[in-house]
Amino acid sequence: MTKLPPTPTYTGKALLDLVELLESDKNVAAEHAAQAGLQKLRYMDIRGFPTTLALPMKMIVEGNKHAHAQKNVSMDVSKRSPSYGYYSFWDYHMSYSKRETTPTDVAQHLIQAVEASAQHEWLRPIVKEDILRQAAASTERYNQGKPLSAMDGVFMAFKEDEAIKGYIATSGSTFLNKDNPSLDDATPIARLRAAGVIVVGQTRMQEFGWDAFGINPNSGTPRNPYKLTSSCGGSSSGSGGIIAGGVVPSALGGDGSGSVRIPASFCGVYGLKPTVGRVSGYGSMGVCPSVGVTGPLGITADDMTMVLSIISGPDAKDEKTLLQPPLDLTIYNQTESLADLTIGIVPNWNKECLEPAIVVQLEKVLDHLKTLGAKVVEIEIKNTELARQAQLITICSEMNSFIRRFPNNHNDLLASNRANMALMDQSTPTDYVKAQQIRTIVIKEMEDIFKEVDVIMTPTTAILALDFPEDCFDIGMLCGGRTGNSTQFTLLANFTGIPAVAVPAGFDNEKPVSVQFFAPWYEEAQLCRLAKVCESAPGIERRCAPHSYHGNFLPKNATL
Repeated sequence: MTKLPPTPTYTGKALLDLVELLESDKNVAAEHAAQAGLQKLRYMDIRGFPTTLALPMKMIVEGNKHAHAQKNVSMDVSKRSPSYGYYSFWDYHMSYSKRETTPTDVAQHLIQAVEASAQHEWLRPIVKEDILRQAAASTERYNQGKPLSAMDGVFMAFKEDEAIKGYIATSGSTFLNKDNPSLDDATPIARLRAAGVIVVGQTRMQEFGWDAFGINPNSGTPRNPYKLTSSCGGSSSGSGGIIAGGVVPSALGGDGSGSVRIPASFCGVYGLKPTVGRVSGYGSMGVCPSVGVTGPLGITADDMTMVLSIISGPDAKDEKTLLQPPLDLTIYNQTESLADLTIGIVPNWNKECLEPAIVVQLEKVLDHLKTLGAKVVEIEIKNTELARQAQLITICSEMNSFIRRFPNNHNDLLASNRANMALMDQSTPTDYVKAQQIRTIVIKEMEDIFKEVDVIMTPTTAILALDFPEDCFDIGMLCGGRTGNSTQFTLLANFTGIPAVAVPAGFDNEKPVSVQFFAPWYEEAQLCRLAKVCESAPGIERRCAPHSYHGNFLPKNATL
């Protein structure tokens, strides 16, 4: 594929001038929209049924047969993930169970870590008294020998577009839900609380999730723990940063075009985008409802998988979750042989990587999978470019529609989002309908591909963590090219509804490298299994971030 010349990076006064031009001259806005490919589909002869629920039709028809099935989500501590110097949920649970420490003791250290790391802007302000109250309740349960689960007393943080009782879900803005704290938890958070998880607070994010780098002058821009002058990725930026910074072992993010997997990639952690409808969207702000899902990030494959096992499952408050089969982790610890697995690789995608180290590390991981017996075949995803254009139109149309509900706050938006909205105002209903017709076509193509392979392995992103432009912190940044480089491999999973996972794959100097796997709809267990297999890949380095704050959470004799 021929690489296009880079698009300009707008920051500072140049960004403000661009916004003024786009908002004042519709002809200029239309020209920029056309250059971005936002009008390309309207001239194509595309026919067929438009799809907005990204599942194969047969799964929708057959969904109710799973109504009474049960999860199988047990995990084996004897086969736990290595922690590589970080604390996993296993470490907390075992230390509490052995009475080596208590959730209350850890909470006090954690609050100190949050305060020490505040300049990195991973978290919004916390409520110390609430954290200590939750920790005291968990401590009492351990004292009675009655923890609610292995996650009891484990600390987590949540992207600020999920409802947390008593917190304001701002979606990274200055005005959404202003002065209106949530009255209830989002379903995933409610399920984690029921398992004993301690809610630390809200992680910072890109305003309304409309970019991939977390640059947010309004509420704070999370810095990458591996290199503070680099992005954590986005839009679940703080969720990636706070895990890599050692403050919590897991967090939730939201993924509309890669917004769990991009931070996982840039921050060197694990991140899963579930199948559409696997995790309830109740309590999420729903900025991009047909492509956005809630997903877990974790410091190990076990942490990510454990959180998934708790938050997945039917929820009457979100009807699309009622179609899913139960999550079954029976294969999760089957890591000694992959002879049952056929892996598809996409050579054309690998050629699109702008950083050679990404492909080098991908090949190292792939070699390990081959030694375990996996069969590897080359595949082609023929409708790649169509899917990219259609996903861009879909997610941006849905975001634009959401934000247009607040006309009185237009001037409160970041300049980058005002520019995005000016461009999307040039789109038409025809563009959106054709994008959904293309979705039907691409879903069928993925169905056919998954008849030949069990999973697909790709890079997660085409670039490593973006270095911040010096003048991006006051006004923000807009760079369609770099955003595209971050999402070009991740967006297919959102557009077609399939699950995907980002897995750490070593480093290029100080920056983490990541690989990605796709699986058929509802086969998250296979992805979690592969994430765990990759933990043992030889030559794939894991290291603590230079800016990590977990050092005194547990006693020195705690198992790592």
